[in-house]
Amino acid sequence: MDTRNPTLLGVLAGALLVAVLALGGLAGLTLARPGAAQAQPGVNGMRQITVIGNGEIRVAPDMASVQIGVETTAPTTREALDQNTAQAEAIIDQVKQLGVAEKDIQTSGFNIYATYSDAGRTVTGYTVSNTVNVTIRDLAQAGDLLDKVVQAGANRVYGISFGVSDPKAAQAQARDAAMADARARAERLAQSGSASIGQILVISESIGSGPVVPLPAMADRFQGAGAPVPIQAGEQVITAAVQVTYELR
Repeated sequence: MDTRNPTLLGVLAGALLVAVLALGGLAGLTLARPGAAQAQPGVNGMRQITVIGNGEIRVAPDMASVQIGVETTAPTTREALDQNTAQAEAIIDQVKQLGVAEKDIQTSGFNIYATYSDAGRTVTGYTVSNTVNVTIRDLAQAGDLLDKVVQAGANRVYGISFGVSDPKAAQAQARDAAMADARARAERLAQSGSASIGQILVISESIGSGPVVPLPAMADRFQGAGAPVPIQAGEQVITAAVQVTYELR
């Protein structure tokens, strides 16, 4: 015969149920508690203001880069290749005679492809193209160089771009200008909000330069010219952008 007390069992079961419910409630409270706000790395949760400053410096380029090439077409690949090789060698020799170092002459493209009739079904010949990238470190001779390589057989002249051989000084000036711009922006914004700026908390930067200047004319327009091709280098634009976070007081 079962001698256990039904009343005692009921009390124990009720206590156990209350304990389970209490633990569940505590777990719910733990899960629902919002996490502590995380401060942005490096700023220790301070009041802050973030701005972007821009700097721009214009300098005269002292070098240029141009794509010079020759394209030949003949009934066979052998003929097209032989003609192209002879003209390409003449062009490179001419470039070297004008004082361009071998390190500044680099093959940038070489292609052989078939040409077809108007119907597109019959091969009429083969075209070979050879292109070299030439770095010109004496801008005064750029126009003369273009004129003479055309006379040597070049029939393709692609985009010309200008640059600065040592841009570090200009980049430093652009960076300084960008930082000054950032501080001026931050001070104006803080003043408008009846505050002032304190120490710098975070800085990040990016540096770039102006776009490539294209040379739109093709080489055959230079042929027969009585004077060197006029080349205007203009100015090279060196830019810097900085994102700066200041303490806000």
